[in-house]
Amino acid sequence: MKKQLLFAAVALVQLQAQAQQKLTPITAPHINQVMPLKNFSLKDIQTEKKKLQQSTANKGTANTSRWYNYVDLKSKIDPNISNNIKLTWLWHKYDMKSTFGTSVDTVYMRTYGTALDPSSVLFNVAGLYPGEMAIKSTDAYAVDSAIVYGIYDRVANSTTVDTLRISIVYGAGNNTNMPIYYFTGMQTQFQKDTVRFAMMYLDSVKRCALKNPNASNMPNVLIIDKYLTQANLADTLSNGMNYFKFAVPNFNVPANGIVGMTVSYKYGGTYTPFSMLFANNNFNYNAFSGIWYEENAGGSPAYTEGEYNYGFISPMPLPSTDGWYGSLIPMWAYPATLGLELPLIDLKLSCTTCNTTSVTDVESNIESVVAAPNPANDAFTISFNTLKNASSKVTITNLLGQEIDTKTIASTAHTTSKAVFNVANLNAGVYIYTITSNEQTISNRFVVTH
Repeated sequence: MKKQLLFAAVALVQLQAQAQQKLTPITAPHINQVMPLKNFSLKDIQTEKKKLQQSTANKGTANTSRWYNYVDLKSKIDPNISNNIKLTWLWHKYDMKSTFGTSVDTVYMRTYGTALDPSSVLFNVAGLYPGEMAIKSTDAYAVDSAIVYGIYDRVANSTTVDTLRISIVYGAGNNTNMPIYYFTGMQTQFQKDTVRFAMMYLDSVKRCALKNPNASNMPNVLIIDKYLTQANLADTLSNGMNYFKFAVPNFNVPANGIVGMTVSYKYGGTYTPFSMLFANNNFNYNAFSGIWYEENAGGSPAYTEGEYNYGFISPMPLPSTDGWYGSLIPMWAYPATLGLELPLIDLKLSCTTCNTTSVTDVESNIESVVAAPNPANDAFTISFNTLKNASSKVTITNLLGQEIDTKTIASTAHTTSKAVFNVANLNAGVYIYTITSNEQTISNRFVVTH
């Protein structure tokens, strides 16, 4: 089952320089692995992660720090994502084989990664993250901690010490470690002709992010190694999924910065090149598998303009003449569905000057909010009471934060106020309603179906 990387006509263009670079198509022969499957309920993982995150050593404190995970965010909007789990082997060289369905092939993935933009609209909607720290594009922040989720398997009685490596960079434009690039001609796959992404360069020797050679003013890439032994098998969630915690020292990101993070694995022992990693339900060597989720099962992901949160892979082998050599490849590069779209990685960010997603330091005035029907088809009614007479505003926005409709109501104390919206002409999907009264703001999401 082969996946084609890019149409020949698709060009990668550096946004600032407007210089085109045509890419050579490559294939991704086998991505999703066959392994002893375990029942990974995303809802159960999310519940257990909260306890894990609270126990993770980090610098941030309440109201000045927050955990970010794009899989969690997307699952708030579409719970079906939780059913689309994917696993893929990691290996450091193109010389290891395993079973893939009914066939045998070399392990394809050597590094994967994620881009995180905490200023994205959905991360800062009070209806999704009430009272959480909100990082806007004008806010500087720091990367505090990271948690990588995966499956770590060891051969019985193995004494080998393996390595799980992460690297972290930041940028958002030319002369940074993550310049903004874009594809054109992507209308068929992503309903947008132009698809933008934050680029990450690859150190093919260290298997991690690489400093942009054109960005002399940027700091070096931060690389952190975690050595894995038999003891790490005990670092699991109750469902058997392993987790690996990383403390991130002194990594500050200026305003408007996007964070890039990579994950790679190296087996610490000797092995026979092109032998079998996993076959007949047995492991011949210690192995690590990354955890991913697919947004639309068997289909292309939904592209949102201005959204820079997504996954990256480093496949192998790539010749030095290939247009992607020395780069991590964003998921947008694959016109055929790849399945690996949202890697399960937690990043904790800290900000001492940021506000929260909702106003919590004013006198409460809004109560008894009822929004129905939800899902809505034709009319959507938002009812609420106020404790004081006030001029209240009720607004509906889409997931880009664009205002769709607003109604201003003269609210009488202790009397139900209603705002009725006609949603018959709205596209099916998720929307946000916001009530503002006496400087208090309450937001939540609702769904339109037709």
